[in-house]
Amino acid sequence: MTETDTGLDPRVRTAGAGIARSGRAAPLPPDERRAAILRAVRPVLLERGVAATTRELAEAAGVAEGTLFRVFSDKLTLIGQAAFVAADPADAVPDLDAIDRALSLRDRLVAVMEIGLARIETTMRWMAILHEIGRVDPRPQAERETAGREGWAQWVQRQTEGEAEVRAAVERVFGADPGLRVSRARAVELFDVLLLGSSMRVIDARRRGVELEPVDPAELVDLFLDGVAHRT
Repeated sequence: MTETDTGLDPRVRTAGAGIARSGRAAPLPPDERRAAILRAVRPVLLERGVAATTRELAEAAGVAEGTLFRVFSDKLTLIGQAAFVAADPADAVPDLDAIDRALSLRDRLVAVMEIGLARIETTMRWMAILHEIGRVDPRPQAERETAGREGWAQWVQRQTEGEAEVRAAVERVFGADPGLRVSRARAVELFDVLLLGSSMRVIDARRRGVELEPVDPAELVDLFLDGVAHRT
């Protein structure tokens, strides 16, 4: 296969890709091809983790196995990069920006809560996959430790930047609502505390082998907006 032939199935080509004179879709630029593969393999990795085979990953991406290894050096590199990108908080920004601003504040916040709870759930799975990679990485210990320190630094930086992008997106969802008793930034901070607290409660219970029924997102939003005590 030549360098100009991506091997990508049309399902993972961008809608705006041009059509070459031969009638075939124009190949994706290398960065877009890599991003398309990383996104396409997510469902398989969430289900199978590092046990996913290169054949399963190639089928999910709609490419030949050989094409994968022209883009990624090996399977663990592909899985690690897919997990790193998928766990980026900023991945939720398009969904947050798509929330209908014509909805009431309560309904907008219910949508934010649903997105946030789902994101935390999947992010925990991606983190578990990254830990799986560390356990099966065949490289010498010193090389693994060096790569781990570099990877952790990149993780912290991207998480910090991504969380800032998410906060800005949530502020846009709040809008300039006149009903807020605190600043919009403070409201977003308190909302985040409630979201994370609810998620950590479930996650901590799982660590102890207990399954808790998740709290209804609408109930959490009502708690956030109205509190639990009567006003005098």
